[in-house]
Amino acid sequence: MKIASIGSGQIGGTLGKRWAAHGHEVTFGSRDPHGERMRALLAEAGPSARAGTVWEAAAFGEAILLAVRPEHVEQALAEAGDLSGRILINCVNRYDGASADAEVRRLAPGARIVRAFHTLPWEVLAEPRYEAGRATAFLYGEDPSAVASVAGLAADIGLDPIDVGSPEAMAQAEAANGMLWRVLAPLFGRAYSLQVLRR
Repeated sequence: MKIASIGSGQIGGTLGKRWAAHGHEVTFGSRDPHGERMRALLAEAGPSARAGTVWEAAAFGEAILLAVRPEHVEQALAEAGDLSGRILINCVNRYDGASADAEVRRLAPGARIVRAFHTLPWEVLAEPRYEAGRATAFLYGEDPSAVASVAGLAADIGLDPIDVGSPEAMAQAEAANGMLWRVLAPLFGRAYSLQVLRR
């Protein structure tokens, strides 16, 4: 699949590298696509990755990962252009009580938005397999085929994807994850994760 990563920091860079290593074509969208930091990222990502402007990356991608800081969401989506009918993976987190999901839906109304990868730190995205199993990635979207595509991308890099089924359920999963983070991160560090066991 052709994947655009709007954002090349810890989340976008990590996911982009993992997907490139699994045979996907990845274009990182950046304000500085020819800078030293991007050159270093591309050297790590290998021959399946390249860099361009945000617009160039968005035009390239069949699936578009939005992995920017919350204060940059509006500008990034404006630079990306019209995303109508495109898969847009929203992994932005806000910490001010506002909804990152509602904001992206407002700014990209025609996109096939899937909320995913935002409940996991980049350290787990880099290595989601544990002796006991795979880290769980919660996701949600209104378009079943878009959700299936993103679930496939999650599985490709070793995650266990679970569609929570509704925006309300996702909000509850986010809140629960945040509460557990405050308890468990001081004990186990940032590389701990959760796995949902089911029969």
